[in-house]
Amino acid sequence: MKFKSLHEKAKLVDNRIDEYIRKEGTSFPPMKNLQEIVLNIFPEASKANFGLHKIVFHLWHKSHELALKVGKSQTIELDHKAYKQMPRNLRHVYFARVFWHTRYCLLQEYGIETIVSAQELAQIRAIAYEYDLLDITCDNIKVVNGTLKIIDASIAPPGFLGLWKIADFIKLRMPPSIRKAIRKVRLLEATKKK
Repeated sequence: MKFKSLHEKAKLVDNRIDEYIRKEGTSFPPMKNLQEIVLNIFPEASKANFGLHKIVFHLWHKSHELALKVGKSQTIELDHKAYKQMPRNLRHVYFARVFWHTRYCLLQEYGIETIVSAQELAQIRAIAYEYDLLDITCDNIKVVNGTLKIIDASIAPPGFLGLWKIADFIKLRMPPSIRKAIRKVRLLEATKKK
């Protein structure tokens, strides 16, 4: 197993999350508490990004730049499933490598933000669509080891690929400012529910 020491620490994160859930009688820690749990176990980590369902932390391990994604078990499992959706011979060509996952954590290659041209985005999306992968936006493509790779994707529900493609197409056509505003509203709503 690669990054075994990080895997052991990730299992500690799992245990702390389970303790929090039992103690607080909640389904999952709020993002602020989740971040605190992770940074107590991974003090060398820094928060790189967050969304409705997970937080992404940036880690250095020797010469490797990594992303530790932490979220609900269903979210982590869906991320892992999306990664495995692409066949092995193409997976590491188009997807940032996933090394392992625990119940609430997933370790992946870290990507650097870049400007993705319309042509590059269209090529990556066309390949992703072949394997029912959606939500391939410029935000979900990064440069990993000098190559453009998908860092996050969603799997279309069976029988709904066509509808999801249309929604994906509309989302892509929205100006970045509107996409960010929608994301902020969704984050606020998710925070209020907790």
